[in-house]
Amino acid sequence: MLELDRSLSETYWLNVNDPSFPFVGVIEHTNFEPTATYGGRHIVYLSKYLPETDELYQMTSEQVLDYCVPPLQRMFPQFSRNWIQRHHVWRARYSQPIVVRQYSKLIPAEETPLQGLYIATMAQIYPEDRGTNYAIRQGRQIGSRVATALELSSRR
Repeated sequence: MLELDRSLSETYWLNVNDPSFPFVGVIEHTNFEPTATYGGRHIVYLSKYLPETDELYQMTSEQVLDYCVPPLQRMFPQFSRNWIQRHHVWRARYSQPIVVRQYSKLIPAEETPLQGLYIATMAQIYPEDRGTNYAIRQGRQIGSRVATALELSSRR
């Protein structure tokens, strides 16, 4: 993730289908959400899902930055490294559920054995693929269930 002092482009979400480009998406979040939300900085998320054994996954934060700048300059010729105010690298071993055959039988239940405790995860939005809109939908559904349960218990 890059914090820039200016906008990279006018595009919010750019899927990249070029095997020579090291990321599958360039998402300039501040083309969706105002820069004021982020202290005037322009936020660019570079998307790449890979196994923990991948060389890029094992690079230091500085090495990742060095790795990503030249392809960004090739895609956005006006881009300069000095636009970058800060950068961040996040790594997670498990970033999304892996959908296999008969996955619908593996989806975790929303209710847990603990009364009043529910879960809402990306594993439960099947058959949709990952997406914030589906996570919001899932959270609202669970929120409605909790609100109904609270209302019923307060009537008792």
